[in-house]
Amino acid sequence: MFDNKEHRYTPAKAREWAVELLESGINGEQYQHGRWQALKQQDYPVERAYKFIQLCKLGEVDTYPTANDAFTVACQNCGMRGDIKRDWKHEVVYETASRIGWGKLASATDYFFKTFEQVYEQVVAEHKAGKTFVIPQSHQVAYEHTPVQAGSEADKRISEKLAQLRRVAV
Repeated sequence: MFDNKEHRYTPAKAREWAVELLESGINGEQYQHGRWQALKQQDYPVERAYKFIQLCKLGEVDTYPTANDAFTVACQNCGMRGDIKRDWKHEVVYETASRIGWGKLASATDYFFKTFEQVYEQVVAEHKAGKTFVIPQSHQVAYEHTPVQAGSEADKRISEKLAQLRRVAV
């Protein structure tokens, strides 16, 4: 987009666009959709980032999971235990599960679907109106190994403990 020979952007303009695109929350698929829409409308390159973001968000109606699929995903994810990665499929599914409560969805039966569907439709309507929802990153603790440096305090303590163990073993 920024390498169009007919219309070159200055570094400042490219930076401004990058910030606006990142803050808008559009993904790669939406970006490509926006480029296609701009080309189709013969409005390429687009002068304003806001206008381009609106083109990117056109046709998002079909990107939401059906209420039945969302209910299945939410119940499965809420029923999982521990710090594991959950696949929410879409941020509206996560937001719906958060509003209803994970405990309720973990033990929900098919009779609860009607309640879920009402909340889900409300969340989808809010998302279509421009409200953004975020699926938080996993809170798993990453393994980190820091080797002991020779001559450090930790090395001295380890050597002392090993010496004590050798004396006890003899």
